[in-house]
Amino acid sequence: MTMGPQAGEHCDDFGWAPVGNVDPSLVAEVTQHLRYGMGRAWSTSANYALTRAPQRIYLVHTVEGGFTFTVDGEARTAEAGTLILLHGEAPTTAQTTGETARFVWHVTPAFLQPAKSRFRFHEPIPVANASMRALISMTNTILNTAPPEVPTAQAHLGIALEHLIAGALDESGTRTSDADTMHRDGLFMNAQLVIEAHFRDAGFSIARLARSLSVSERAVHAVFAALGTTPRRELERRRLSEVERLSAQALTRNQIFELAGFSSPRQFRDAHSRHRTKLPLDQ
Repeated sequence: MTMGPQAGEHCDDFGWAPVGNVDPSLVAEVTQHLRYGMGRAWSTSANYALTRAPQRIYLVHTVEGGFTFTVDGEARTAEAGTLILLHGEAPTTAQTTGETARFVWHVTPAFLQPAKSRFRFHEPIPVANASMRALISMTNTILNTAPPEVPTAQAHLGIALEHLIAGALDESGTRTSDADTMHRDGLFMNAQLVIEAHFRDAGFSIARLARSLSVSERAVHAVFAALGTTPRRELERRRLSEVERLSAQALTRNQIFELAGFSSPRQFRDAHSRHRTKLPLDQ
């Protein structure tokens, strides 16, 4: 997982080139191969230009918040719970309308081609169905583990990705789930803001996070799980990012750990091991 300008570079490599200053709160995780890519991101604001790629289609599923997409000069507003299918040849820009969480994909299609597909391009489509949940689950699984390295396995994964997208579009318009409703209520982004405000406090816990949001711990875990992460993982990620920032200052290790919100060097080491990050302190 990367944050700020480095996350912006990942978005650029993926095909979404940041326009203007990169939001320092931007978090992005992506993986891609020759014929497909998948990722997830969240930020308080973002502005992108889609890199021209005639052989690709791009998709954005807005989980929370919203986007204004401008395709060939025509604006489209994508609200939470919608999926938009974009042709890589069409001049496209995207700007968030607020704090936004999203999944992104690109595919070199076998049958989801603009000239052949029956699905609507460049128009946000409400999606909340079994195929969409399966697509998100597969994306989270790949991003949380190592993607396949065997070429035939990569090819099969790309085929599965395209078919799940088609399945989600075929089922579009079905009833939304409780998890989707929680996303639309802004719980995930509000939780991120609370973590940002309190991560330096070593006593800050998931129970306190839930109380700050006036929801149950179960609801907090459910909304984070829908984006392939956990509240503890995000709290640790933010603290590790702060350790990296403080490492450039004339401080002892223990001072850095304390200022970043870790209660002990052991707690830092455990979090460091779980996230498999490389920090200046390792050198």
